[in-house]
Amino acid sequence: MPVVMLTACEHRASQTEPKDREDTRWVMVDMEHLSDTQSSQIATAIESRDLLMGRLKSALMGAMQSGGPVAAIDFCQEQAPAIAGLVAAEESVKIGRTSHKLRNPSNAVPSWMEKVIEEQVVAPHGFADDAGELAVAFPITLESGCVVCHGQPEQIAPAVREAITEKYPEDQATGFTPGDLRGWLWVQVPPVD
Repeated sequence: MPVVMLTACEHRASQTEPKDREDTRWVMVDMEHLSDTQSSQIATAIESRDLLMGRLKSALMGAMQSGGPVAAIDFCQEQAPAIAGLVAAEESVKIGRTSHKLRNPSNAVPSWMEKVIEEQVVAPHGFADDAGELAVAFPITLESGCVVCHGQPEQIAPAVREAITEKYPEDQATGFTPGDLRGWLWVQVPPVD
């Protein structure tokens, strides 16, 4: 099931950054033929994804309703990382978002996702490391309301462009249309004891 929206609220360094051990070897897993342990880890990843996206979407919509897109940009920079951190702590996972067109350069691609990004994969993909950790990349597609901040540059209101430039001077996250692949939400689930 694709995830929708919200890479606009990309996290700063306070998110749970993916840190691989230098000797980590990630291999793709067959999502149709998971072990019982991997199935449990996938369930945790899905629950974590849904929790983060639900909280972010609710808070982002509140910011949009109370102060418009400029307030939403402020929310994305200032509050979204804390929400991701809370979900990570509650679910005991690493979680974040990334894209092939980043708004925030702090949202580096986890090493296990490099091929997903390169090929712009539009289906969930799972990976396992040699220690039993499981990682999942869930695609995010752009909703129609997201074009206010992520649409064609000439269609973004000047005040919104100015706020994006101020908060995200290295922004690359425009030029999208509804339904486009915007990025991926990733979750790393630790080994099951």
